[in-house]
Amino acid sequence: MAIDFNGALTLADHAAISNDPLVKEITKSLHQTWNALKDIPLFTSPSLKQVGMRYLNTNIPLPNWSTVNGEPVPVKGRPKSYEENMYLVRNKILVDHLLLDQPTNIIDPIEAQVQIFLEGFAYDFNDKFINNNPATGTVDCFPGLAYRLDNAADFDIPSQMSVIAPDAATIKIGTDSTKANAFFAYLQELLDNMNAPNGDGVVLYMSEKCKRQVEYAIRVMGIGAGFDVTQDSFDRPVEKFKNATVRVVGRKSDGTTSIISDQQSASGITGSTASSIYAVRYGTGYVQGWQSGPFKPTYLGLSKENGIMHNVVFDWGIGLWVPHTRAIGRLYCQVA
Repeated sequence: MAIDFNGALTLADHAAISNDPLVKEITKSLHQTWNALKDIPLFTSPSLKQVGMRYLNTNIPLPNWSTVNGEPVPVKGRPKSYEENMYLVRNKILVDHLLLDQPTNIIDPIEAQVQIFLEGFAYDFNDKFINNNPATGTVDCFPGLAYRLDNAADFDIPSQMSVIAPDAATIKIGTDSTKANAFFAYLQELLDNMNAPNGDGVVLYMSEKCKRQVEYAIRVMGIGAGFDVTQDSFDRPVEKFKNATVRVVGRKSDGTTSIISDQQSASGITGSTASSIYAVRYGTGYVQGWQSGPFKPTYLGLSKENGIMHNVVFDWGIGLWVPHTRAIGRLYCQVA
């Protein structure tokens, strides 16, 4: 099979990473993001599809209360089947062997390309995790959280997993303590609906603007409002609402557009000024993922077909496994 050279490094690409005396290093001047993949507990399986069964509130058996000598009444629970698919990330990096041997290289050309690819992957995964719509977006990627909640019946998700905090519970700048307190009541309602009143195992994803205004509401109330800052094993600060971890989901790859829009609309919220806080409860029986193997590049060496191109391939599969219908939810709130 012929090699497609369209994605290979050109001489111009190489010149950009050559050791000009004025160029000391390559700087990634990006609005850098974190990778939501780090939150998802993954198990490894080559299966392209996972099939499960679950009981819903609509199909669990209820007991029959009886008198002495009463006949027992047959009961039966009927579980419902569901399935999730694995989706593939496949990319390759091609570098001419002559470019690898240049004494003027600042950095190994393959390493440079791998690093910037991983940056791009983080932006894209975060966006897909929240926003991917298989009907209008990327059909070869898992449905995002927004799509699942917008089509709740298709995923057996109860309607109460989308909570609306109306204008009376706003967290926009300038709000008073009464409205701020009402907002936190709605946030607590979301956790209650997830069977996680203390936030155990839950991660709250929000936009930068929403996070700023949540912090503002806390200061307005003059108390912690359930929020706290702890440290992870690397002494990095981790913000919490009760036991739920608070994350800013970040921006898209353009470095400007928020992954979670602050111009949404919802019944009971004035105008298109709403944002969403997405909540995901991770762990066995709630939200997990499975992967085909570790997400890392595979160095295939010098092509035996043409003898000139070094090949690096990313070939990785991932699927989202959501057996519990109350494992994801969102809270609409006014932010402007």
